[in-house]
Amino acid sequence: MSLGVLCLVAALLSWCLTIALEKRAERMGLVQQPNHRSSHVVPTPSGGGVAIAVATLVAGSVLGLPLVLVAAALIATLGFVDDLRDLPAALRFPVQGVIFGGLLWVVGPLPPIGIVGGVVLAVVVLLAGLWWLNLFNFMDGIDGLAGSQAVLILCGFCLVWWTADADAVSAPAFWLALVTAAATLGFLLRNWPPARIFMGDAGSNALALIVFAIALLTIADGGMRYEAWLILPAVFVSDATVTLLRRVARGERPWHAHRRHAYQQLARQWGHRPVTLLYGALTIAWALPLAFLAQHAAGWGWPLVVLAYAPLAGCAVWAKAGAAGEMSA
Repeated sequence: MSLGVLCLVAALLSWCLTIALEKRAERMGLVQQPNHRSSHVVPTPSGGGVAIAVATLVAGSVLGLPLVLVAAALIATLGFVDDLRDLPAALRFPVQGVIFGGLLWVVGPLPPIGIVGGVVLAVVVLLAGLWWLNLFNFMDGIDGLAGSQAVLILCGFCLVWWTADADAVSAPAFWLALVTAAATLGFLLRNWPPARIFMGDAGSNALALIVFAIALLTIADGGMRYEAWLILPAVFVSDATVTLLRRVARGERPWHAHRRHAYQQLARQWGHRPVTLLYGALTIAWALPLAFLAQHAAGWGWPLVVLAYAPLAGCAVWAKAGAAGEMSA
């Protein structure tokens, strides 16, 4: 089956499943009621990200990465149960750690970063993976944002890798990225502002793990540099990290839900669609070119990481990310 047909299958299957979930959400107890932590004002079906996970698993089953897909299925299942039951963090975090630890073991040893390698590097990468998983969940708070960022990060990765190595198109990780992006696009047709259905933890968990798995696979085999992968999601990571650090500095408990990420503060001023488009534009016009340079310009990778993040962190502070109070509408 050609890559184009596989992507089309993933997109159509995801779209159909999203509509099916949307129609059955009330019966399944997946309608999200507005509350003081949400950014919507009408009851809206949730859990639509299951469609992304299922479509990716079905279409991706021919790509030869079974253990990665098993890990994605497990983390999506955990997220779906959380959507239904609201699992405590004390249960979620250990299970997430086991799944991500298994993923690291499957991928195998990663190249050292300077003098950091071996077990120390594995622990650092595991912690980074857990943070990435949870920040992806935190950033899924307004219409279309998490899904559009996943599509741009995955497609941006394919572009950067392909420009560095034309043979990348034959790699299973390349195909998995595009199949996942296609499945996410199918869901986005119903999640684009104004959203008819939300992603939920099942979708955000699956997307976060698949992106992280692709990063590990391509770093381990030398196809991509650490620096390029760090830069691609810089818009997402900057907002979530600045928000967390400012809240922790004030003594707040980081796992308590809130509405003070930069994107949430801005959405109350401008609305969901402009903020989603702004974050997409920043990823395309800022993060992607710098990731391209980091991949191609040996020796400049880490300065480019700093260059990518510093202005974004400053913008997040300006937008009141993690501020003590919420910006009014």
